[in-house]
Amino acid sequence: MVNLMEYIWKLSGSRYDRIEKGVAVIAVGSVERHGDHLPLGTDAMESQFIAEEVAKKIGAHLFPPIWYGSSVSLSRFPGTINVDDDAFKSYSRSVLKEIARNGYKLVVVINGHGGNSSLLKTAAKEAAYETNSTFMMVDWWRDVGKEARQKLFTMPGHAGDDETSAMLYIDEEDVDMEAARDHSPEYMPKVSILSPIVDKYLYPNAVLGGATKGDKNKGKEWIEAVVEDISNEARNLIKVLAKE
Repeated sequence: MVNLMEYIWKLSGSRYDRIEKGVAVIAVGSVERHGDHLPLGTDAMESQFIAEEVAKKIGAHLFPPIWYGSSVSLSRFPGTINVDDDAFKSYSRSVLKEIARNGYKLVVVINGHGGNSSLLKTAAKEAAYETNSTFMMVDWWRDVGKEARQKLFTMPGHAGDDETSAMLYIDEEDVDMEAARDHSPEYMPKVSILSPIVDKYLYPNAVLGGATKGDKNKGKEWIEAVVEDISNEARNLIKVLAKE
């Protein structure tokens, strides 16, 4: 079921017709403010990097990413492009269904943005049961690489030391560490809070965590652990699907 790694958007139609379809990988991110030091496209850039590394390891077909996401909690900041929830879910569901329709029995979805999570899971669930395909949905920063994240970072969060470290490893040239500022609020919710008032409290400068503590080597170690965990999970799932 495993293929050779391919960048799908680079293939001609005739080449695409000839390759065996098995496993697809697609990244999903957002365009939103990440403090003053990280790129607006951080979530998509990180998830696309991880998706590419996973595709290489498992021999999958890499599809172009979905760049825009649901970013209402940071929509007050310049640079954030927030997509309405219904539109995002519908679009993502259509993309996932179309990938499955093209013959892929397993689609690995690497999500890089928390605002997308519940919407993507619903979209993937609907796509799976409408196409009789399998979708593996991964929130890469929290579902995998957990031991490495806990060991390496003391002030993780949105544009915090974990995400800043990841970007320093992935694309150091586009990180402005001179503009990095930490933010550690006294109150951190332990349950889901849906409130524009609390959003402003937690993200006064679109940062939550220790941005100044970003470290390229720590980012490398974390991302490598994430890629390995996702790849191993995908390989195990491929073995299960091969029995059908």
